[in-house]
Amino acid sequence: MPLLAMATSSTKVVELGFAEPPDSPLTADNFPSKIGGKPVWLNPGHILSAEDVLCDICKKPMILLIQLYTPEDYPPEAFHRSIYVFCCKNGSCHKTSWRKSLKVFRSQLPKYNPYWPPPNEETNNRNGDDTNENSNQSLKKFNSVNHCVVCGLYGSKKCGKCNQTYYCSKEHQIVHWTSGQHKNYCNTTTSSLDDNDSLCKQLVLFPEFEIVTESEGNLGKDEDGENGEDGGSSSNLDDGNSRALVPVGDEIYENTQVNVDKAFLKFQKKVDPFPDQVLRYARLDYEGEKNATPLWVSDIGKPMPEDIPSCPHCGQERTFEFQILSTLLNYLRVDHMQNDSLDWGSLLVYSCKDNCHVSDKNYVEEILWRQDFSDEGLNWSGFRSI
Repeated sequence: MPLLAMATSSTKVVELGFAEPPDSPLTADNFPSKIGGKPVWLNPGHILSAEDVLCDICKKPMILLIQLYTPEDYPPEAFHRSIYVFCCKNGSCHKTSWRKSLKVFRSQLPKYNPYWPPPNEETNNRNGDDTNENSNQSLKKFNSVNHCVVCGLYGSKKCGKCNQTYYCSKEHQIVHWTSGQHKNYCNTTTSSLDDNDSLCKQLVLFPEFEIVTESEGNLGKDEDGENGEDGGSSSNLDDGNSRALVPVGDEIYENTQVNVDKAFLKFQKKVDPFPDQVLRYARLDYEGEKNATPLWVSDIGKPMPEDIPSCPHCGQERTFEFQILSTLLNYLRVDHMQNDSLDWGSLLVYSCKDNCHVSDKNYVEEILWRQDFSDEGLNWSGFRSI
């Protein structure tokens, strides 16, 4: 299902994303939004290579952190649209320079394209599960590309012994040869050992979860649209089980220490009703006069205008689209006890407001900004992590 739908009112709408184990394989024809695992390519005839997502610190290929399926109505080339965020798994690289350890790409396709049948005109279903038996007639044959058996990037290299297994880089060939035990079945009639391949992927990739979404305004409401007993309304922040860091009511900030990061307190209060959220998608009101803004985790570390340059291809401004919260780290097998563990307060993604189509590019690199929690917020005596 598409991750998002256009906002239909002037009220600012935010879609919250939650991580759940997938009920079934997340395949390309279902246009998934997901965390970790191998990328599911919207454009299967053209996929990113290791060189495209190389960490500029350790010089190793980054791996998929998140991909979102976010189709838009304009321009026609964005009828199918996905955002891919890649991340170096080595936390020390981020401490050296997070700007060189994270990348984001936009990929899009028109309604009629070489890979996916057009949706049912009656239902406008973009998911590719159209029951029209003639829908596949519009598909064109294309040469499939080789995928790295470890990470799913373009397989530019192959095992010189069996000539059947492809890799994106020397690093992944080595890990598959050893941890994946390819050396034990290379050039034999034995098929790939699934258990060993699984172990190899666990060592390299982030765990895979499906991203399911719900409008922030709808969460906690019962079938009649009223606020339920346990969620949605601010009254649930008054009970003893609340993890909010801010007093609730008219004196939201009056009873807090004067030197506490106010943005941090606002952030904690906002996310407290639904602390498992890992993502906030805000670019829903396409026709609104004002661009969406992030939920800042701190008063400091906000990007300056020069940090978010206009799109180099069309000159249009890049606007805030979504943010990845630090709660996602709980799903990534990150050892927080390590000094060089992966860490962030929020990852903010900005993309071309016009979704410009660049004829000679299948993937357009966009802008990612990392904001960290302030020392004032984290050291506040009332701090309790979400």
